[in-house]
Amino acid sequence: MASNGDSLAGPEVIDPDLYLEWALPYEKKLAGTTRDLGVYYTLHICGNTELILEPMVRTGADAFELDYKTDMHKAFGALHDTATFTGNIDPGGVLANGTIELVRQKNLELPGVFSRTNRFILNAGCALQPNTPEGNQRTLVETAGNFC
Repeated sequence: MASNGDSLAGPEVIDPDLYLEWALPYEKKLAGTTRDLGVYYTLHICGNTELILEPMVRTGADAFELDYKTDMHKAFGALHDTATFTGNIDPGGVLANGTIELVRQKNLELPGVFSRTNRFILNAGCALQPNTPEGNQRTLVETAGNFC
């Protein structure tokens, strides 16, 4: 599996038109190259990607690790038939600084939205912060295990 973090390609950093012109062609090339090599390809773009979800799908990526700022319902609408959704629990407000009960509650919301597809991986919406409590990490893993 290959994973690409195109952090600066999101609409919170560049205009969606710039994404279409400058990021999308290269993301398509990466997705195509990995596919040609028989490698599963995941794309991550930071921030709220709602304005570019449809073009992101056109990259041909197998999966999208979407930031917690992207609405899960909109992500489901764009991805459920075409690619796997990975995410998107808030790594700071929920996983690093929330209670175990908040982690459990947020972890239950996503599988409810994505229950009609097998293209879903429960995960953080971005990298875990170093101060994320072990108990919250365990709750994330245990909650995910309940849906297998």
